[in-house]
Amino acid sequence: MDELDLNYGISKGQKITNLIFSLYFAIFGLYILITQTAISNYGLLFFAGAICFVFAAIMMLLNTLWLPASILKINKEVVEAHLPKQKTITIEWVSVSSVNIGPGYLVFLVNGGQKQRKIELAELKYSDVMTVKSKVIELCEHKNISYHND
Repeated sequence: MDELDLNYGISKGQKITNLIFSLYFAIFGLYILITQTAISNYGLLFFAGAICFVFAAIMMLLNTLWLPASILKINKEVVEAHLPKQKTITIEWVSVSSVNIGPGYLVFLVNGGQKQRKIELAELKYSDVMTVKSKVIELCEHKNISYHND
């Protein structure tokens, strides 16, 4: 049972490239700041170096700490959905009694059918929708949870 993790963020290679460029600009901006401060010249070049350093720091943070979370994560314990324009949904498989699979949504009946949790899949690519549905069916069969198509 592999974990399904859908993330529409930037690729790992793009992250590394962005970090290299931002590190270069940070060093360049810091060099200009230090050299202009050493000769006590606080003119246009000093402020250009400061702006370059600040933008580089922001670019580093965007590629490390401020990355968006994965959109949908399904493993054998929990389903976590962080889809745009929807509330964050976390569903534990132990509380699921039945699953309804629609053309663009999943409805999880939890606590013996007393509560419904709906995940709209309209924001995902078609191939990812098919992957998500097959993963949910695979886990339902593995955990003996009833499911049917709407």
